[in-house]
Amino acid sequence: MQQDFLLGDVRTLYRKLCPAVIMSMLTATVTSLVDILILSMFLGSDMISAVSVCMPIYMLLNALALLISGGAATVYAFFIGQGNKAESNRYYSVALTVTLLMGAALTLWGVADTSGIVRFLGANEAIFDITQQYAGVLMWFVIPLMLYGMMLFFVRYDAEPNLVVAGTLVCGGSNIVMDLLFLGPFSWGPWGAALATCLAYTLGLLVMLSHFLKKKNTLFFSLSSLAISRIWRSLKAGFPLSLAQFGMAATTMVFNIVIIRMGGEGLVAAYAVVTQVSLIALAFYEGVAQAGQPILSASFGAGNLGRTREVLRVGFRYEAVVTLLCLAACMFGAPLIAGAFSITEEPLLSTTLYAIRAYSLAVPMTGINVLILYYFQSQERTIYSTAIAMLHSTVFMILGLLLLVSLFGKAGIWWAWLLAEAVTLIVSIPLLRHSIKKEENN
Repeated sequence: MQQDFLLGDVRTLYRKLCPAVIMSMLTATVTSLVDILILSMFLGSDMISAVSVCMPIYMLLNALALLISGGAATVYAFFIGQGNKAESNRYYSVALTVTLLMGAALTLWGVADTSGIVRFLGANEAIFDITQQYAGVLMWFVIPLMLYGMMLFFVRYDAEPNLVVAGTLVCGGSNIVMDLLFLGPFSWGPWGAALATCLAYTLGLLVMLSHFLKKKNTLFFSLSSLAISRIWRSLKAGFPLSLAQFGMAATTMVFNIVIIRMGGEGLVAAYAVVTQVSLIALAFYEGVAQAGQPILSASFGAGNLGRTREVLRVGFRYEAVVTLLCLAACMFGAPLIAGAFSITEEPLLSTTLYAIRAYSLAVPMTGINVLILYYFQSQERTIYSTAIAMLHSTVFMILGLLLLVSLFGKAGIWWAWLLAEAVTLIVSIPLLRHSIKKEENN
């Protein structure tokens, strides 16, 4: 498949890659959603609030995976495009080494200061104990969680996207089974919920690691590949994607703090629902964008800019289909979504329905911004991609939240997504047009 990145029909490649990438991302997201539903069923709405408070930890680990592995995989595909397999493999070695070192450091910090981290994330006294129990288990599994994120990229790029799907399905299925077991018959409470999630990710990782036992594996580790220049290029290429995730973590933390101060734990539960809905939408959007990522990077490495334009056009068509599905689900399915989270009583029900539908109006712009972000990132256009990532995930979200809350009170919380994506779109489209025009002139 690596050679197909350069020579295969773009639409055919999308049809091969898109389902696998979306399925892997959607499985993880839906599993997280089902996980929360099960937690709410056994442990109540306070557990939803606790998971929402801990969500920035997951986002941080995902951000680091994108920074280290997402960046290294982008450069990996670039050298595939140049026909330099040896150099591309060196970036796999860089990703593995840095991931293990970073994971070890975070594990030591997280285990040593779990309570301080939980308080920093905004947990108040009402949910502090259950949040600390949940986070305390999570901190012991930082390394496998980060390796899981790394293998999502490299196993897929090494021509086994279906194995990635298998790994995510094992992760999702085992998480649900262990949730029901640990919270039901075993009655292990919040720490059992965290253990179920972490063990599930570890099992999914083991499935993907089976790739290295196969003859088709072309990924080989070399400690001598660890050079400062390669680390820097990997981090530079991955920075925009990781910044978007860091931004989401920071934004989630700010939202939790503001919402708790304004309305208590009940509004946090409504925000947790919207967060899960937004993550499902992003799974589709980023799935489409990531499906095109290796084709873009390889084509850019080969100097075939016409092919990169074609990938962008096909990607926009796929994003349009995703947008229609997400809009319909949010507008017409909001009561079912709220009910699935055991939110059935007023006034929380009305607030949740309002929040879901307000968020859905930002969906069309999100898809465009995400695809443009990945387009620039795949070409290592760090300044452009960083600007888009920073604006739509952090700057405009937080500023929008503070502005709208000051003007409209609690109702303003739910319109921050729309404002952030709309203003980012005003920036991203001119940047894309300018970039294409500049490349055509050259």
